Amino acid sequence: MQKVRADGWRSVEINVASCIDERAFLEKLDSALRPELASLGAKVTSTISAALASVASRIKSIKLSVPCAAGVGVEIAEGATEEWTKVGCEVLQLIAQVEQRWLIYIDELPIMLFNIMRSDPVTGVQRVRRFLDWFRNDVRGLPGAQSVRWLVSGSIGLDTLVQQHGMADTINSLSHQGLPAFKDEVAVGMLMALAGRYQMAFHEDDARSMVDAIKWSQPYYLQTAFHHLRSLMVANPGIGAGTLIDAAIETMVQPGSDNDFHHWITRLEQQLDRASAGHAIALLNFAANDPLGVRPEALLNIIEERLPSVLPEDARRIFINLRDILERDAYWWPDEKSGNKRYRFRLEPLRRWWMRRNTL
Repeated sequence: MQKVRADGWRSVEINVASCIDERAFLEKLDSALRPELASLGAKVTSTISAALASVASRIKSIKLSVPCAAGVGVEIAEGATEEWTKVGCEVLQLIAQVEQRWLIYIDELPIMLFNIMRSDPVTGVQRVRRFLDWFRNDVRGLPGAQSVRWLVSGSIGLDTLVQQHGMADTINSLSHQGLPAFKDEVAVGMLMALAGRYQMAFHEDDARSMVDAIKWSQPYYLQTAFHHLRSLMVANPGIGAGTLIDAAIETMVQPGSDNDFHHWITRLEQQLDRASAGHAIALLNFAANDPLGVRPEALLNIIEERLPSVLPEDARRIFINLRDILERDAYWWPDEKSGNKRYRFRLEPLRRWWMRRNTL
């Protein structure tokens, strides 16, 4: 966002994790766009102010039915569903009138879509498909759409959602991007820069040892591990950094310091039905016992044992589906360095935490 702004673009960010319906999404989008439009100057603002006020009013008047008293589900008339798409298009047409390029960043869109399905067990999947169809077709077909670029991200994979519910075609126009971990040299450089900031006795070999201990050099976890290492060094001034690295990793996974890891379970429960989430957790419980990972045949046996009445081909299909989800969402990866494929945790602190939570 900083880069495109420096290049003359307008950019807005909306986090939609708290949204439970389409109206809440439009309200977030409208609220984010208003300050940007207002900053364009009186001349531009005056030409669209009336339309902007009208759109805001229409967003508030969108009728979305609420769950019935018996809790059976939500019913949304086709007219009401279509109405929000028209209002959404009008919001975007307003910014198209401004002769500038736009980047609209939507964070946690998959969580919002899962929220819709959970709050509306009757028509939620249909509404999610309509939302994604609107995003793929209606939005791209608007006049001036070529001046708007969209960036969508989430801690839960959008591809997992659409594949689980038979709507993979709705995102085939998106360019899927992963956010990889740092390469080792970059990770080492980051740790050395942190050590320099705090004037710590921390050497390049120590940094490499920490990168090796974490395994998956996402910057957040690098910084978290470094924080715990620094605290241990302060508490133990006579002990070198290299000696305390393993203790720092262990500190990360203990109660009181492990809050970040609980989300790894929560997001399985968010995107999978109860039975599938249970199977996925069982696979991870088994894989966590060995830092080198587990052969796929042994993992398949876990599913077969949990589903003794299921045909072997169906158990295999269930395992492959869960295997791919866990790989795509960065729980594990297929390590073939030994010549035999083994599924092992990407993040070593997560593996240790997972093993600890599953141990009496």
